[in-house]
Amino acid sequence: MNTFLSYLQNLQNFLNHYLPVKNPVLILALTLLIILFSPLLFRRFRIPGIIGLIISGILIGPHSLHIIESTNSFELLSKTGLLYIMFLAGLEIDMHEFRHNRNKSLVFGALTFLIPITIGYFVCIYVFQFSLWSSVLLASMFSTHTLLSYPIVSNMGIVKNRAVQITFGGTIITDSAVLILLGIITNVVTGEINGAFWLRIIVSLSLLLFATLYMLPKISRWFFRNIESQASSQYIYVLAVVFIAGFMSELAGVEPIIGAFLAGLGLNKVIPNNSILMNRIVFIGNTLFIPFFLISAGMLVDLRLFFKGSNALVFAGVLSMVGLVTKYLAAYVTALIYKYNKFERNIIFGLSVSHAAATLAVIKVGFDIGLFDQNVINATIILILVSCLVSSFVSERAARQIAVMEKEVVRKAPEKTERILIPVSNPENIQRLIDFALLIKDEKSNEPIYPLSIVEDDADADEKINIVRKVIEGAAEQIASGDKKVEILKKVDLSIVDGIARTAKAYNITDILISYKAHHGTSNMIFGSIADNLLNKTKQSVIISKILQPVNSFKRVIVVLSPNAELQNGFFRTCSKLDILLKQIGQDVTIYGLPETLQSLSVVFSDKKKVFYTYISVESFETFTPIQHPQEDDLFLFLSSRKQTVSYDFHVDDMAKTLNKNSEFTSFSVFYPEINKTLHDGRISDITTTAIEARIEKLKHVTGKITGIFKKDSDESREDF
Repeated sequence: MNTFLSYLQNLQNFLNHYLPVKNPVLILALTLLIILFSPLLFRRFRIPGIIGLIISGILIGPHSLHIIESTNSFELLSKTGLLYIMFLAGLEIDMHEFRHNRNKSLVFGALTFLIPITIGYFVCIYVFQFSLWSSVLLASMFSTHTLLSYPIVSNMGIVKNRAVQITFGGTIITDSAVLILLGIITNVVTGEINGAFWLRIIVSLSLLLFATLYMLPKISRWFFRNIESQASSQYIYVLAVVFIAGFMSELAGVEPIIGAFLAGLGLNKVIPNNSILMNRIVFIGNTLFIPFFLISAGMLVDLRLFFKGSNALVFAGVLSMVGLVTKYLAAYVTALIYKYNKFERNIIFGLSVSHAAATLAVIKVGFDIGLFDQNVINATIILILVSCLVSSFVSERAARQIAVMEKEVVRKAPEKTERILIPVSNPENIQRLIDFALLIKDEKSNEPIYPLSIVEDDADADEKINIVRKVIEGAAEQIASGDKKVEILKKVDLSIVDGIARTAKAYNITDILISYKAHHGTSNMIFGSIADNLLNKTKQSVIISKILQPVNSFKRVIVVLSPNAELQNGFFRTCSKLDILLKQIGQDVTIYGLPETLQSLSVVFSDKKKVFYTYISVESFETFTPIQHPQEDDLFLFLSSRKQTVSYDFHVDDMAKTLNKNSEFTSFSVFYPEINKTLHDGRISDITTTAIEARIEKLKHVTGKITGIFKKDSDESREDF
């Protein structure tokens, strides 16, 4: 027994001597080990990884084992994680859905602000007997919420869900209202409120909104266009923007989390959701910065408060109950108004119930100006712990149910497994092709991108294919840091086209993405030979792309639909890809087509009221002026079709060649939908007009133009005579 007590005494002396750890290198190492093993350990007990990180923070914090001393560098990483959460929330908002649900977000934002602050005010006044301004400030704390469970929603793949979207929108409304109210109360208590204060806060907030929502997209578009090849510089730019916006927010008199959220909204249109840059931003944030914030939040909790009398427990219990009940009421009323199901109601509650960032800001300021005492600080920390636990459990359960429901809906749709093949014989454009493939790829698809290094079989075939493969591997490494997958294929064949067709068949490819590159002369034109042969020998969707600049730098998008395109078998699937691409580009979109085709497209786009895009009805594409005079930073998207099919129109099919001839620096892509039926010799059988009829139609068109010219000359001759 004495030996055991001696051992404990020696252990305590050892711990007192070496703990807490103050060496910054060792602190970083221990924290990274916690980030690595904590989620793995707690998931074995079916505890969300977020809770595991918070509990780990409690255990290593100064109020428990005191293993780690919170240093300036640790606080910096924690602050970065807090700003990162708000930045990602703004960055991943689907602006189309947000505009569609804007009124709903306003309603939820108002409810989640007014219900908690009203109930909280009466509790503080009549239960705790607080003063007026103390009651108002403490009640406003209940209205705030931090999107602490955002990583859960993101990992479940339901960020685009309507309930999640209105919660994101409501967050900025309620937190902005609370933090502005905090600034007003602070100035009232300190006696600094006057006309100059109101002028300063109105002007500064207006400048902040102008800088982040108007100037930032323009500057960022120019930056990404000119620094396209330097991937690391793009990420550093984004990180700098987050901190600059946060600092500008502080200058405006509000918390920096508001600036970070506005920075996310400002970059929303500039950074496509499926791009490599977005992949880096999300990966680094969820892997490093956000876990630091969660651990630091746990380090604030002092479990010893539970053992210091019943008053503190009662006070903390009442605050926690008010915080949970009021947020649930706001979610319940919102779901009742808009007839959301119980899982959507729970995800709204789960995301909005957690109190952390803004709550800490409110309490700290209130304590500094003398409105709150230590009991309020202690009770608030308990509220943060309880609300974060409830938020994580409720969000994970509801998010899983929503994800299962959405997958069941997708499973019922008769869609093929999406697989995109990128044949490359010239590695010059591989990076742009992979970027474009990621933009058109369905987010719910777990299939990799398939770059194919293919060369013709000759004496130098092995050397050529190794060169191409190395370039492809270098491009693939750019997206290997996250959950994007790339599977590199290689093939040597006597014919490039036959090799592509065989590979597409062997791997059940659904989409073939190739680069448009025309050489001088007619015999060596890839678009006229390889592409045409590929269209003849395959039935998969073929996309021919000439993208000369980052898609986030385009200012206008023009879509041209071939007549009767809606009659093609692959029309709806191709339009779904166009919808994915257009939403990520986020710029003004003008769509040209026949009335029936436009109507069918708007249904696929879930834009039956035609509010997201501008639709222009045309009767014929014989004279189509936009391709004659393209503007700077225009992107043209042509929905064409294979020859001999019902929707083939040579005017639309020739537009890409005309555009390339008139303006070689204009970007475009041509989409050829898949066709389902083939003859025994591989020729297309989905035919309604023969090849001869198509050529006769084109010949009539050319002959008509020539006849018109001669007729004009003849008329002029008669007039002269």
